[in-house]
Amino acid sequence: MTMFSLAKAVGDILAPEFVVISVFPAGQAPHELTLSLELEDEISVTARIGCDANNNPAALQWLQRKYAREVASIAYLENAIPSVPVPYVIQVDQNTANPVQGPYVMVEDPLGEQLQNAVADFDMAQKEFMTVNIAESLAGIYRHMLSSPASSSLKFGAIAGTDARGSPIIGPISRSWLHSSSASRPEGPFSDIKQFLSNELTQLARVAQDDEAISSNPQAAEAIRSLLRRLDALLPAITPLNDPAMLRPALSYSDLRDQSLFILEDGALGGMAGLEATVLPACLAAAWPAYLRRDGIYSKNYRNPKEPWRPTLPDNEVAHLRDVFIRAAAKVEPSFPVALQKGERLRQMLEFMNASNWEGLRRWESDVRRELSGGRP
Repeated sequence: MTMFSLAKAVGDILAPEFVVISVFPAGQAPHELTLSLELEDEISVTARIGCDANNNPAALQWLQRKYAREVASIAYLENAIPSVPVPYVIQVDQNTANPVQGPYVMVEDPLGEQLQNAVADFDMAQKEFMTVNIAESLAGIYRHMLSSPASSSLKFGAIAGTDARGSPIIGPISRSWLHSSSASRPEGPFSDIKQFLSNELTQLARVAQDDEAISSNPQAAEAIRSLLRRLDALLPAITPLNDPAMLRPALSYSDLRDQSLFILEDGALGGMAGLEATVLPACLAAAWPAYLRRDGIYSKNYRNPKEPWRPTLPDNEVAHLRDVFIRAAAKVEPSFPVALQKGERLRQMLEFMNASNWEGLRRWESDVRRELSGGRP
């Protein structure tokens, strides 16, 4: 569809309840187009539309699951934790028999500006207030399931809906359909952390298998197999298996990039974009927002040079605001800072794996192994 016909189709979907003033392209991923809509009454909306999905059944299935999980997450958090500023879903359709000829989700934009833009004119007091707000929201999400005895029996996976009692229904985790071998990947939900981590390593092996630059080079393929064996051997040392509190199911919001956090003029958290909640082991559910990160994939030692990254704040401010974040989160849930510390290396490893940052992962694994062995290679 041309942009003109797509804009008309979006207007047909939203009419008569909403009147579309303008439509602009805002981004594109494989088989998915993102549009920025301006409606009457100054309502801003982001629409994500599955394009050409009819020609790719795997892509269509993945997009349908993705949109369903996002809508289910928003509905669950809105009812379970009203203090979390979740976006309003304008329209959603998982079918292709509609005016845009593909699955779509349209969500009202959060209030405020994206974090990296909002902090440009903030003084330190505003940055501290913003950090406290974010910490309280993330720790509140994390704490929600820990306070419920019934949640201890939940499996690890994505929020797929709610049952008649309002309890979450846990569904599979599906990160990507782009790899041909991923069709046979078990997606969960997973009953324990070992099963979850084993699946992550299996998926990484399949990603390597589908990378022609690796699979066509015997030396490169063997290097990846060797790296996977070392990562598997490293897992027991970086996973808090002997601490049951760190293995309990906890609610998590994983998209903590600067562009996904929206901040109001006074520094308060206005909302979160791309909301998708998952149930993870507590040591993985607690996480730092990206603007306070200098570790793992955000470390200058491991960053992918093809993906340049500019820190939002200077290092001296980050060090101070991390302390602010820890204190604020601990007031909401004392175990949150503990989970941050005990799951740090495991979260870092999973981030490298999900980004397929092979060189960064190799150097990170070597450094961690050296640290754990007291400096020995």
